[in-house]
Amino acid sequence: MKLLRFIVLILSLCMMLSLASTTAVTAAELVPFYTPAVGGTGYILGAGVVTVTNKYLPELKMIHESTTGSMEIVRRMMQRETQKKDCFGLFGTVDAWNAMNGKNEYAGKPFPGLRALTYVLGTDVYFAVPAKSSIKSYADVKGKRIGIGGPGSTTANTALYLLEEAGVFKKDFKPYYYVFREIVEGIQNDSLDGGFFVGGFPIAAYSELATQQNVRIVPVDEKVLKKATAEHPYYYRTVVKAKSYKGLEQDTPVLGFTTAIYAHAAMSDDLVYKVIKNLFEHKADYYAIHASAKDMTVEDATKGIPIPFHPGAAKYLKEIGAMK
Repeated sequence: MKLLRFIVLILSLCMMLSLASTTAVTAAELVPFYTPAVGGTGYILGAGVVTVTNKYLPELKMIHESTTGSMEIVRRMMQRETQKKDCFGLFGTVDAWNAMNGKNEYAGKPFPGLRALTYVLGTDVYFAVPAKSSIKSYADVKGKRIGIGGPGSTTANTALYLLEEAGVFKKDFKPYYYVFREIVEGIQNDSLDGGFFVGGFPIAAYSELATQQNVRIVPVDEKVLKKATAEHPYYYRTVVKAKSYKGLEQDTPVLGFTTAIYAHAAMSDDLVYKVIKNLFEHKADYYAIHASAKDMTVEDATKGIPIPFHPGAAKYLKEIGAMK
């Protein structure tokens, strides 16, 4: 009997050690992919990247983690780099440039190890207000309640930039650091006078709002657009075409910026190479996620990205002729 108990004990210990070992290996394989909050195109495309990666690279377990915005993504990626752990992120080149160089919101806390992988889409910035609102231009925001995006997000940073260029500063209005879902609800229940949305066309959160309520997009002054695109390598001028959304009756000029996928410099070339190669080789699966997914092409893989590429990504992009 004692021998039997001893054997059972040994077998139990072996099973426990095996489970612990398996758990450790599994945890080590989990690689986070950080995206902006739910409701934006970036969130949807990030989910697409994760889906395609896990489908065709079973040895890599990528997990989708949404955040409040770019500053949180950068902070998490910096932590992972310090811990010598892998991660990926998807956000705008506005924050990528500022983060790598320690500019503006990132002053004193630069992320020199940030590296680009590929362009994924052109991201438009919409300032939405109720159709009958007295807000006709950005200058009319003084004294208003405006949802500007999650704290530290490219949405919020760009919104504040555009408003300042129109002569409206944070002290002049009431900024609410809401994510897209909260902005939709705020405009619907009249607790907000307007709000900012970003994403590739069509922007899901704005589409939802426009189908449920009469809203419009406030145009950006052409002088502001000219200055922004001349002074910053990551901004561009674009137009939201009339009738492209319910209630949009005329072409509306807005500002846009590039959104890309990033890693950090300490990550292995082989891992980054495999992830990007897999994504491009299974574009059909990725394109099925959202209309904007088709913005990611070989021809535009380096478009509007003002920071260095990761060597693993550069290797693959050179192989397919996307980079010299």
